[in-house]
Amino acid sequence: MNKHGYTKIEILVVIVLLGIVAFITVNKASYAFVMDNAEAKSEVKNMIELQAQEYALANLDIFKETNTTFITVNDLVTKGFLLGNNEGLITDPSDNKIVYNENKIKLELNENKKDVKATLVD
Repeated sequence: MNKHGYTKIEILVVIVLLGIVAFITVNKASYAFVMDNAEAKSEVKNMIELQAQEYALANLDIFKETNTTFITVNDLVTKGFLLGNNEGLITDPSDNKIVYNENKIKLELNENKKDVKATLVD
């Protein structure tokens, strides 16, 4: 037995055990911030609807003839209310091939003309 410290085998065992504990901890923690695809898709739709409400409240003149009108997601991108990817596209978080830019948004101005309800039409 070495009187001046630990043996190589003791150090090796401790390093292996620390490696196993670190692997398990990192593996569990990596899933802590993963968002469900359905939840991510819902968040994108909510963001689009909220920005459409902001757009409508800033441009009440779109309701001149009626209290209901339609715009596209692309209108929000071109007017600066939504920021798309490098090509200016708003895509589905689970599938980048699905693009929302051509989807319509129904805007409804309520009777007191102070609130707008926006609904993304699929």
